[in-house]
Amino acid sequence: MARVLLVTNDFPPTLGGIQSYVRDYLAELPPQDVVVFASTQDSVAAESYDAALPYKVYRWPRKIMLPTSATARRMAEIIEKEHIDTVWFGAAAPLGLLGKKAKKAGARRVIASTHGHEVGWAMIPIARQLLRLIGQYSDVVTYISEFTLERIRGAFGPSARFAHLPSGVDIERFHPVENGVRERIRKDLGWDENEFIIACISRLVPRKGQDRLIQALPEILREEQSSRLVLVGGGSYENTLLELAEKHGVADHVAFMGRVSEECMVEILQACDLFAMPCRTRGRGLDVEGLGIVFLEAQACGVPVIAGNSGGAPETIASGSGVVVDGNNAAAVALAVNSLAAMGGERRQAMSDNGRKHVREQWSWEIMGRRLRALL
Repeated sequence: MARVLLVTNDFPPTLGGIQSYVRDYLAELPPQDVVVFASTQDSVAAESYDAALPYKVYRWPRKIMLPTSATARRMAEIIEKEHIDTVWFGAAAPLGLLGKKAKKAGARRVIASTHGHEVGWAMIPIARQLLRLIGQYSDVVTYISEFTLERIRGAFGPSARFAHLPSGVDIERFHPVENGVRERIRKDLGWDENEFIIACISRLVPRKGQDRLIQALPEILREEQSSRLVLVGGGSYENTLLELAEKHGVADHVAFMGRVSEECMVEILQACDLFAMPCRTRGRGLDVEGLGIVFLEAQACGVPVIAGNSGGAPETIASGSGVVVDGNNAAAVALAVNSLAAMGGERRQAMSDNGRKHVREQWSWEIMGRRLRALL
């Protein structure tokens, strides 16, 4: 395989979606062929984290790298010293502007990955010009969903080549559990055996649709009195959601779990009855769901899902594994929840099997790893 240099501002131990994306993709590559050039958010934490990795990491001694001449010089030094064949920009904007200098330094190939925020860039004239340069300097620009590709394709210019490279799902980690294990998890989480648990795992922000779930609860409870909405995650919207639950008289049926460990998140997905995140597009299209990997993780656990019709979210739902709703419409959310809650055991099992198959055949890390290796 080609020797690869990942250049990124988004790298562990800092937490975040892009950080997880590059970390998990690097795990699919031979470590002896990987080198990382990353910014430093916390020097002590970074030193400890990097020491445990099977590949070499060079740190830029600041919290952010910009496509400056100083960054370009350091990148060129690493390319020459490590005999790099391919430079991979973990986030295309703005570091992908260094693509031309990467090739001048000896790299034969440049890959730039987009994640969704480029949709906003594509709507701003000056930023569009920068994206066009990145497209010109890159051999391949990757995208996470067909929605984002449609929104950014023109901004990257006519010479840009695109490849689909979303996050994958660890199907060995996200999987259904036997009834006995499920009952134990529910007991540990404080859920009654007969409760209908609707889980939503996400940052607490308006776009994710937790407010619509709360607004839908009175109608849901008329059909399924044992329903409980479990909101997992933190964010600036929490107080508003608490007030909304009080206003609608459903506070006793809403549980705020805050931020939880990754292990706990997996168990919540394995033990809940339904995963729902009726996301919606806001800010005239600037605030949109790029993909929504958690929908896939839920399906991998055999859980029916409800997704909002925002951005790339509908692309995660397989036929017969979930429902896509208008995330602006609480009545539509309630109708979808009640429909899935009323399912018999046979239909529920079919949805579980469909979701698991969908993720295994199209979204596993094994599949995504092969795709990245072919691009590099």
